[in-house]
Amino acid sequence: MPGLVLLGVWAALFVVAIGLWVRVALLSGTVTGDRGLVRLVGAPFVLVALGLLWWAWWSVRALRHGRREGWTLLLVLGGVCVIQAVLTSQAVLASSSGTGEASSTGPPREIVGGLLVVIALGLVSVVVAVLARRSWAGTDAAGVDAATPAEGVSDRG
Repeated sequence: MPGLVLLGVWAALFVVAIGLWVRVALLSGTVTGDRGLVRLVGAPFVLVALGLLWWAWWSVRALRHGRREGWTLLLVLGGVCVIQAVLTSQAVLASSSGTGEASSTGPPREIVGGLLVVIALGLVSVVVAVLARRSWAGTDAAGVDAATPAEGVSDRG
């Protein structure tokens, strides 16, 4: 159940990101060079997000059918999310450690809060996926042991 919820959260984030790109790149009323740049630069990210949405759908189906491969997406997304958030936070902290008065207060709370939420979502995804894969591996091994005939007993009459 937690895996399905986390996959739903990730899928919702991808849908929101794609929707924002469509709104800014295609539906905004202003015609500027920035809009063309958003279209050009954002299009590959939208294609990746669509691929990840398909992978999330496939993972939900795999989990519902009891296959461990469904946990792989959560491992990948969680790991990438944590690494990217940590690298972004290092860049934000480095840029806010200037000598001016305004920069001595640190980065804005919204940025810090957002990065902490992203790190938390990534860590939860990784921890849930690792624990679930381990428990499913134990269940799979127990099922294989129960299905094999005992030593010394032959299936041939």
